Amino acid sequence: MIDSAVSTIQQQLQAGADPRTRQWWEGYLKGAVGFRGTKMADIRGVVHSWYRDGGTGWRPKQLRDLAIELIRQELTEDKLAGILLIQEILIPAGQIPWRTELPRWARLFDQGFISDWNTCDWFCVRVLGPLAAAEGEACARRITDWRRARNLWRRRAAGVAFVNLAPRGDANFPGFTTMVLEVCDRTVQHPDRFAQTGTGWVLRELSRAEPGRVAAFVEARLNLMSREAVRMSVAKLNDGERNRLLLAHGAAPTARRGRR
Repeated sequence: MIDSAVSTIQQQLQAGADPRTRQWWEGYLKGAVGFRGTKMADIRGVVHSWYRDGGTGWRPKQLRDLAIELIRQELTEDKLAGILLIQEILIPAGQIPWRTELPRWARLFDQGFISDWNTCDWFCVRVLGPLAAAEGEACARRITDWRRARNLWRRRAAGVAFVNLAPRGDANFPGFTTMVLEVCDRTVQHPDRFAQTGTGWVLRELSRAEPGRVAAFVEARLNLMSREAVRMSVAKLNDGERNRLLLAHGAAPTARRGRR
């Protein structure tokens, strides 16, 4: 049943594929993952069309299994179809039991089915963030446990999951800012570019709500941060604070230089 649905969705995705779009995306991602060349609007249309034409009769567990199987496929558009199924159908319906699903999703990272920044960030922004917003603090804190993961992309997800929530700071829930800074304190320890940029991205968004706390965090960890990560982190601070921290980073004797 699931294999048949995956095949049907793949055929429909391929029908909307454009070779020029495929070439652009594969060039942009530098061959890290394969593409069909199907645009996002068409991917969304395929997912909702499939659901209307028969998916409404599926049990929630079957739909969750289908989403995971789509993300396990080789090509990006198939993965995005699974992500959209979770984001636009299952989360709004309250059909994600996160205590059991988060470990299943963790295995998608650890087993290499989410292994590039594009898929990772789509999953963060479209699945993990909306789920945390819908389910609240306990779910959010379970996601942040991923900061200890050995897998780079799951570790990145522990912070990037909150980029759309971070501008609200503790308006999300008391202790949200401290929680995010604890994630960043762990992820900034890793010199890999995507660990650094994930840290910088969430700090930049958090600085909209907590500029002072973000500035203090960056200043205390300049020796751990790449130039790219510092630039991202301070981008929304006032001119004086931003320039001060950038200059201080340049003077830090053990400051890491991000790969360009």
